[in-house]
Amino acid sequence: MRKRRERTERIKGKLNSAITKLNCEKVEPATLVPLANQCKKVFLVGDPAQLPATVISDVAKNHGYSTSLFERLKLAGYPVIMLKTQYRMHPKIRSFPSKEFYEDSLEDGEDLESRTERAWHRYSCFGPFCFFDIHEGKETKPPGSNSWINVEEVDFVLFLYQKLVTLYPTLKSGNQVAIISPYKQQVKLLARGFEETFGVSPEKVVDICTVDGCQGREKDIAIFSCVRANDGEVNKGKGETKGKGIGFVDDKRRLNVGITRAKSAVLVVGSASTLKWSEQWVKLVESADKNHSLFKVSKPYSSFFSDESLKSMQDRKEELSQVTRPDGGGTDWTIENVGGKLMTMTMEMLTWTMQVSMRTRLDS
Repeated sequence: MRKRRERTERIKGKLNSAITKLNCEKVEPATLVPLANQCKKVFLVGDPAQLPATVISDVAKNHGYSTSLFERLKLAGYPVIMLKTQYRMHPKIRSFPSKEFYEDSLEDGEDLESRTERAWHRYSCFGPFCFFDIHEGKETKPPGSNSWINVEEVDFVLFLYQKLVTLYPTLKSGNQVAIISPYKQQVKLLARGFEETFGVSPEKVVDICTVDGCQGREKDIAIFSCVRANDGEVNKGKGETKGKGIGFVDDKRRLNVGITRAKSAVLVVGSASTLKWSEQWVKLVESADKNHSLFKVSKPYSSFFSDESLKSMQDRKEELSQVTRPDGGGTDWTIENVGGKLMTMTMEMLTWTMQVSMRTRLDS
């Protein structure tokens, strides 16, 4: 606090222009600091489709304290410039949030698909976007807590992470994976399960955090544990009256943040039958199903990640085999085209291709 005050004193009276980022995450008084220094221009940068500032007091919320200056000015009719080109996500990740939260206006940066393709995309269960429907999952509340946990989802997430790092060991270094959940107790359970399963402190190799805590970050892979699983029924208060709902998981801004943290793969783990009561979530599940990336999972989870099961999920869209070289050579070679990209090529074939290419240029 003292350092912040000193910085403010140093710039007092000297600001011509100010740029405030993540403005939609700030309450208005936080944005008023640069304005108090008689700025001539202030640029507010933020995303109103993502989470606002965290305000604990219900009284403050009801009086609009959580509304950012960005949103207030936008509602008042001030012109807003939308930056439409995104440079983070694989196009298959971008597709759903663009349609649901940004009026289908987002565009991809140049060569973004090729720059966000990864080796694990050869398996349809490893992205770019997948939904794992956990049949046996059940939400519960730990004693003395108002938060929710889902033990079955924790078990599946650990299996999922273990198979990923077994197949692609580089994921164990560089903190390339985020495991995200809306609930603090689920985050704690995931962190404890991670340490017990792998014998290493999770913060060294993976980022386990709440949706609110991960806003503004990005990772190569994001695993999202939804937690809520109640077959559409939630006990209300102390009575026996029941109703349908998934709590603040239904907040479309929270959903938007959770599924836009990843560059190459978003792997959502949840209960499709519970989430269907949400207008936004049912669209996401239907989108996954339409794109053949919805996986119904039952115990034992190890069978889902068996070698035989993974082999059946290899995304081989085109295979050409036993092709004789056009130059009359007797050696046959095989091309495997996975996901539309050449994945294997022998050095002999590469050399021969280069020779043909050079010969074609000389002949022309």
